[in-house]
Amino acid sequence: MQFPKIIVISLKNSSRRAIISKRLLGLGLEFEFFDATYGKTLPQEILDSVDYEFYPKHYLSPKPLTLGEIGCAISHIRAYEHIVENKIESAIILEDDAIISHFLKEIVQDALNKVKKNYDLIFLDHGKAKSYPFKKKLYEGYRLAHYRAPSKNSKRCIIYTTAYLITQLGASKLLNYAYPVRMPSDYLTGLIQKTKINAYGIEPPCVFRGLSIDSEINQIEHRYE
Repeated sequence: MQFPKIIVISLKNSSRRAIISKRLLGLGLEFEFFDATYGKTLPQEILDSVDYEFYPKHYLSPKPLTLGEIGCAISHIRAYEHIVENKIESAIILEDDAIISHFLKEIVQDALNKVKKNYDLIFLDHGKAKSYPFKKKLYEGYRLAHYRAPSKNSKRCIIYTTAYLITQLGASKLLNYAYPVRMPSDYLTGLIQKTKINAYGIEPPCVFRGLSIDSEINQIEHRYE
């Protein structure tokens, strides 16, 4: 089975490119950079198309979307468009502050051999999520969980878009719910009750968010705390 393409979302001139390049090349993993969108430089036409009220109204956020959140959301959405337009069968999407397990390749290959063929997305990093009771054993003691969709009107969400594997069909499903831009990137991937994404996750996560500095494309000031 061919290993999925790795797409790293990163601002074009970011110093982080050198760091994550070293990490991935050190693991023998090929990848390509995908230029991120910087929210503060978005044209007014795009900013005017954003629904700023949806997120605070429906998900109890204390404030509307920030420019950092908008830029991050658009970056991921454009990556999905890239996957669909180029007919990429599946891809691992990483943010450029991702800290990657030394066993990433083996874990992902094992998961792909054991996941059901109709999967849409596998979270490699994630917050809390409810899963079906039986989890499949993976390399180095990791497990593959199949996540249960909450009720249709539930506000529960699987947070973080640091790292996940997505299929072309999964990208299409997210694009069906992506516009107008109205929520952070991890709400689009994590509201599986809305998007009908067939989601799985690696437990515990095999990729982690960098904790030393805030994401350059998603400056959201401790939203996850």
